[in-house]
Amino acid sequence: MKKYHVLIIAFFFFGIGAGRAQYNVLLNFDNTNGAYPNGSLILSGTTLYGMTIEGGAHDSGCVFSFNTSGNVYTDLFDFDGPNGAIPAGSLILSGTILYGMTFQGGASGYGCIFSFNTSGNIYTDLFDFNGTNGAYPNGSLILSGTTLYGMTSAGGANPDGCVFSFNTIGNVYTDLFDFNGLTGGRPLGSLILSGTILYGMTETGGVHTEGNIFSFNTIGNTFTDLFDFNDTNGGFPEGSLIMLNYKLYGMSLGGVVNNSGCIFSFNTNNNLYTDIFDFNGTNGEYPAGSLTLSGRKLYGMTQKGGPHIFGNIFSIDTNGSGFKNMFDFDSVNGKIPLADLTFSGSLLYGMTEFGGANGDGVIFSVDTNSTTSIGNIASISGTRNIYPNPNNGQFTIKSSVASGQSSVNIYNVLGEKVFTETLRSAQGDNTIDLSNQPAGVYLYRVLGEDGGLVGEGKVVIQK
Repeated sequence: MKKYHVLIIAFFFFGIGAGRAQYNVLLNFDNTNGAYPNGSLILSGTTLYGMTIEGGAHDSGCVFSFNTSGNVYTDLFDFDGPNGAIPAGSLILSGTILYGMTFQGGASGYGCIFSFNTSGNIYTDLFDFNGTNGAYPNGSLILSGTTLYGMTSAGGANPDGCVFSFNTIGNVYTDLFDFNGLTGGRPLGSLILSGTILYGMTETGGVHTEGNIFSFNTIGNTFTDLFDFNDTNGGFPEGSLIMLNYKLYGMSLGGVVNNSGCIFSFNTNNNLYTDIFDFNGTNGEYPAGSLTLSGRKLYGMTQKGGPHIFGNIFSIDTNGSGFKNMFDFDSVNGKIPLADLTFSGSLLYGMTEFGGANGDGVIFSVDTNSTTSIGNIASISGTRNIYPNPNNGQFTIKSSVASGQSSVNIYNVLGEKVFTETLRSAQGDNTIDLSNQPAGVYLYRVLGEDGGLVGEGKVVIQK
């Protein structure tokens, strides 16, 4: 019964508060089908593709698909160490071919570049890192024509990682640039390409040892350190950049006034850096992934902070105004998201590395057009208690307010009010009958005579 209770909450939990987007857990990882996803999902038609860093048949991670039409999950390929282990970053799709990298494993144990043909489910280890040519790639690849570009977080001529290219015609690998600490170190995100210019970030190194933003011109292989983080303006970025016209947008993990990270823009025309929003713990903390752009609105996640300290989903305008906390993770519905969101219509798809019914992470969706109708209400003095919980639809609410009567409103997962009643005693037991409602999770609110909030919470109906 306890497991059933957890599963119900995981599948039907919704955010409380004005304007919160509708959130649904689509899949709970359970180690057998994969565990601890820390990359992003990619979408092709109705199929999402992604990876987990552990779990699967050999506990070394897997490549999976998830059909959003029917919510059908398929473990496509299991890493075993020699063919790669701990796949990092995200996949990219070219035709029927998925390309990706593993952080470890392969012939030398330093990771590999691989392809997976979805037509026939054919896996190929294309290239093995050996330390000298790079080691431990942690980000994703990008594709331009027949050339893949990427970075390793270590190795190369120095121990600080490198920028590389890989031509899929002939499988030709080229170490293009080696970081040396001063030029940056430990790049953990991915590159983006604008014309012949690659843009990226390093987590450490640079002038102040807290990472930098750089460009690399593929014509002439010219590296330029564009901006150095110094803690005051941000520090230790782990995600990737996105570009809108001539402006780059990104996030730093730490730094700024609250040491909780920030959202920034960088104008490539004049190299002007602008801190457009600072996290403070309450509104999120330590963003580790990248931003997703839709029109002039940015969407992203933090891995910590919020009321449950397990991170949140947010949106913000590109000018830094209009920040909105869309959803707070609470562990049961997932926790510690480390990657990006993927748009499909009004839906955002994403994953959390931990949490969910089994603690191994979840796949979720957020409908940006659907919000609950349950607004914030000022609190008043009083107490309430509800029992039993879970129940079969019949339960008791005990309420106490300083004066006058109290009432209860109950909402379903869509934010629709399904029950309201004036409590028969302001300071006593009141029996509630919701046996005509389907099983699921409901939000109840006990209100005082003046409309002030006495208390609220979740009630679980099991049948």
